[in-house]
This record gives sequence, structure tokens and C-alpha cells, in this order.
Amino acid sequence: MSVTAFLRDRAASLLGLGLGLVFTAFLLFSLGLGPSAVGFLCAVFALCVLVPLGLDYVRRRFFYRRVIEELDALEEAYLLPGLLREPGFPEGDLLCQVLSRTAHSMNDQVSAARRESREYREYVETWVHEVKTPIASARLLLENHPGPLAERLDEELFRIDGCVEQALFYARSGSVDRDYLVKAMALEDCVRSALRRYSRPLIAAGFRLDPGTWSAVVYTDSKWVEFILGQLISNAVKYHGPSPTLSFSCREERYAVLLTVADNGPGIPPEDLPRIFDKGFTGANGRLLSTRSTGLGLYLCRKLCRRLGLSIQAQSEPGQGTRIILTFPKGRLHLLED
Repeated sequence: MSVTAFLRDRAASLLGLGLGLVFTAFLLFSLGLGPSAVGFLCAVFALCVLVPLGLDYVRRRFFYRRVIEELDALEEAYLLPGLLREPGFPEGDLLCQVLSRTAHSMNDQVSAARRESREYREYVETWVHEVKTPIASARLLLENHPGPLAERLDEELFRIDGCVEQALFYARSGSVDRDYLVKAMALEDCVRSALRRYSRPLIAAGFRLDPGTWSAVVYTDSKWVEFILGQLISNAVKYHGPSPTLSFSCREERYAVLLTVADNGPGIPPEDLPRIFDKGFTGANGRLLSTRSTGLGLYLCRKLCRRLGLSIQAQSEPGQGTRIILTFPKGRLHLLED
């Protein structure tokens, strides 16, 4: 609250004070008092009003400044009323009451939204586990009836299974802290496990693989990282060119382990590169080269990486392929081992 705004709000009181001083001075002159005495008495009357007014301004200014500071420091603005004390003047007390009622209503809505989100996530997880059973049964039936049609159906079942798994991880991405286990993980084993899972589409597309050989160990959740690698492999299969290749390389630095997944596909246009991790963004390649692009794979990869404390970035040039770099920070366990 500025001084100008405060004085403007108290304009009526100040006008009354001014008129009162004029009337008092006129009255005192009429009674025969000298100018010095009249000036002294008017000054005393003015101070009796202006000093409390100044103290009131200081109190209000301190309160409103604290409100702004607390609001700027909070990530959730509706928690503000719990940090405020009633200032002792009517407008401030009324503001605290209004904010308290607003926050109470907001807390109820947030609790309801979280409850609905949790119930929906639990439903999706249950549905995923239920639908995996008929998928597995269908694969067993196809194994007992080999043939070209069975192979094509098995490919479609693999795609369905990938979509189901993506739905499961998407549902769990909002609560990774409840469903992930950090432990030492050999990065090479995780890469090879992801490649085995996607071996059929890689072989069908004619990929030449270079999984690399290294001994890097990171501390993270292997299941989540394997899913992220699976999404990157799936993208490489979707947007492959002639004589496709897929390579993995690892570089250890002082405070991080960097895993690079590189392909020789068509690359990403420069105007699309900054947006490939946005939700639902398919870009030029998604519109022209793949009819199955949803724009969720890389978005989910970035979301899971942030939850796991990893970073992900992309480098690409049209016609030169794409490189996705996953950075695994080294923590205290790494440093103790070193």
C-alpha cells in the first residue's frame, strides 16, 4: 500500500480535519487569542489526528506487504490463510476471513479432485492388469496355430500390449514416488532388456543394432528406465529409414552418467525440435511418416525422467538421425564407491 493510495482512501477524514482546523482557528481568533496561540492549538489538534493516522498506515502497510511476500513464496496460493495472523483492523480481519473461507472451499475441491484422480488411476491399473490376461491367452492360441496370419495377429497384439503398458505408466506417472524402487542398476543390462522386448519389430524393420558394451552403474528404478528406453526404441521403429541403425553409447562424467540413444532416421525439423516433449505434439514426422503417432511417448518420457530426477534432451538434424541423451546424476552412493 502506497502513501498516495492511503491518503486517497482517507481523503474524507483529512478534509474533515482541515475544515475543523479552519473553524477552530476562526473561533479562537473571535475569542481574542493571538496568532501564536491559535497556531499552537491547531498544530496540537492536527498532530492528535495525524499521528494515529500515520501509525495506522504503518500497521496496514506492514500487514499487506507480509501478505504479498507470503503469497510470492507459496507454490500453492490457497494455503496463504494458514500463514496469516489477524492484523487487528477491520479491513484486514475481513480479508483474513474471506481468504480463510476461500481456502476452505479450495481445499475441499482439491481433496475431491485428488480422490477422483486416485480412483481413476486405480481403475486404469486394474483394467490394465485385467486386459493383459486375454492378450497373453491370445498369444498362446496363436502359438498353437502358426502361420502368416498368426504372425500378423501377434504383431498387432504386441502393439496393443505396448499401448496398454503406456496407459499404465501414464496413470502412474503422477505418483512415481509410491511405485518405484531405487537401487543399483547395470545400465547395459537395462538396455539389453529393452532391446529384447522390442526385438520382433526391430528385426521386422531390418535394424542393425549396436547396443555397446560398458560397465556403468546407476541408481534408479530399472522398470521405469526400461519403459523409457522402450518408448525411444518404439519411436526409432516408427520413423526409420532405409538401412536403419540403432546404437547406444555411454559416457561417465564426474557427477553424471550419460546414455545416448541414436538412430539414422529422417531426423526432426528444427522448428519441431523444441516441442517434441510437449503433450500431444506429433510434428511433421508424425503427420507424414506415421499414422500411429499420438504425441504421448516422448511427453511421458520427460515426465517420468523429471519424477526420477533424470534429464532428457534431444539433438537432431533433418536427414542425419536423432540422438536422445538421458542423464543419470551421480549421488552419494556413486561418490562413496569412487
